[in-house]
Amino acid sequence: MAASKLLPAEQKPGLKVTGQGAPILLLHSSLSSHKQWLPLVASLSEQYCLWLPDLQGYGSNKAVADSATPNWSLAAEADAIVTTLTPEQKNAELILIGHSYGGAVALHLARTQKLKVKAMVLFEPVAFHLLAAESSAEAQALTAEVKLLSQQMPALEAWDAARLFVDYWQQKDYFRFLPARMQQQMAAQVWKVPQDFAALIGEGATQADYARLQMPVLLMHGADSRRAALLVAELLAQSLAQVQTTTLPTGHMGPLTAPELVNQQIIDFLAGL
Repeated sequence: MAASKLLPAEQKPGLKVTGQGAPILLLHSSLSSHKQWLPLVASLSEQYCLWLPDLQGYGSNKAVADSATPNWSLAAEADAIVTTLTPEQKNAELILIGHSYGGAVALHLARTQKLKVKAMVLFEPVAFHLLAAESSAEAQALTAEVKLLSQQMPALEAWDAARLFVDYWQQKDYFRFLPARMQQQMAAQVWKVPQDFAALIGEGATQADYARLQMPVLLMHGADSRRAALLVAELLAQSLAQVQTTTLPTGHMGPLTAPELVNQQIIDFLAGL
């Protein structure tokens, strides 16, 4: 694909664009920002044009209002991304890369054809709506686990809510030993996390919907991740038509805790397209 000729003056606020070549849209996890992808950007910017939004409520994006009753949706998140794109970008064939919540947003964008997606790279997309639709005792127990986590957070002080969320995905006391500045940044934006959970659980997509996606997909997961995320990965692996699955020796936050390992898998997949 020819390199995009995007002019800086055409770009709307809320989206960082760097590099040259075929476009890749990179979507970060909850309680993070586009900066989580900067090591990967450094490796890809000579071959690809990289689009790096901050999802609603994270990084420099403060657009979503807080709510005592979370009612956010993946459709609203996806639409907010699309509105930052120029007409040229909206019509371009692109690759999606998404982690966790960002991976679920990527699936929504591909399924609804809001963008022209030719391939996807997903690291543990937390499409918890697939768990909620399953009748097995395990899936229902994991859905209840995720819902309980989400329901507990709004009643806590911001620092405690951030600690609960981070420790769930990492390990006990992980948040406690993070640098103070990082703790403060997470606490300041943690109110969006219950909104993300509402969007993930409330999405109306089914395994049959994802089975209709025909583009190549690299689906990665960590061997040491939470069972809720791993079961979602198993369900997607059963559904996606052209899926390559990879298990890595990481947890759910592999793209941040082991970027060299995860990024090499992405680079190799892109090279093989």
